[in-house]
Amino acid sequence: MLKQSVSKTEYISVVYLAWLPYGVQYFKLFIQSYIRHQSSFSHYLIIAFNGLGFEYSNAPEEYLEILKNNAIIPYKIFYFQSGQDIEIYQNVAKEIDTEYVLFLNTYSEIKADNWLQFYAERMNNGIGMIGASGSFQSYYSAIFQKYAWKWEKRESFLYNFRKYKLFIKNFFYWRFLFRPFPNPHVRTNAFMVRPKEFLKLNSGKLSSKFKAYLFENGRKSLTNYYLKKGLKVLVLDKFGNTYEPDQWSQSSTFWINNQENLLISDNQTRLYDEADEVYKKLLTKLAWGINE
Repeated sequence: MLKQSVSKTEYISVVYLAWLPYGVQYFKLFIQSYIRHQSSFSHYLIIAFNGLGFEYSNAPEEYLEILKNNAIIPYKIFYFQSGQDIEIYQNVAKEIDTEYVLFLNTYSEIKADNWLQFYAERMNNGIGMIGASGSFQSYYSAIFQKYAWKWEKRESFLYNFRKYKLFIKNFFYWRFLFRPFPNPHVRTNAFMVRPKEFLKLNSGKLSSKFKAYLFENGRKSLTNYYLKKGLKVLVLDKFGNTYEPDQWSQSSTFWINNQENLLISDNQTRLYDEADEVYKKLLTKLAWGINE
């Protein structure tokens, strides 16, 4: 457990998950951004090392040396053999006694000062979750947005066969698991919740990446869990502005414009940054239904 001598309402737990098989570069990126940008709020930093059970994972000693060589606040470490990100978040949440917790995945990079202060000042009793980005994307609808119904003569037989096979699976299976577009959900990176509420959600065994997608944007998603409780889910930008779901596309934080207001980036926001204009337009359409 964390320090009991400090009022838990004055502190926040910041949990960074380091997936060891990806290598140390993402860890370095996060630590550098953490040092570069002032949080402006008292907190505990928790590092969750995951992937110890994989032969090709890097030894934690290399990561610990980075922590040792950088002047950061005291930290606590957890070690895990394996598991999806959400599973690790839930396991760590059981050991947290602060009122709020901010979860960050392996790819996270902080982009602005006062980042934690913005989260802390905007959480209140009427809010269930605040994230750095959200989307209207539907895993079900995305199939029909990406692929044309007609037989594509320029493509191979195998391509078309697999496409129609995907359509069938989507119609008879995925549509019962995912809501059609628009499907508002806070993305499960850089999101703040109350540990006690978070742990009440029965997510089941998240044994695959697909089940993790369900947790993020399925019919029984984390976002829908809070909405059904009558609580708000918000997106937060790098200036401290918050947006309700009908305003998310205007926040310029995820797969639209230049994502210029993004507070904490990750692999998906970098995918957009590095894409050509054609692919950016597709991503914007998937996230917001906008053809730019």
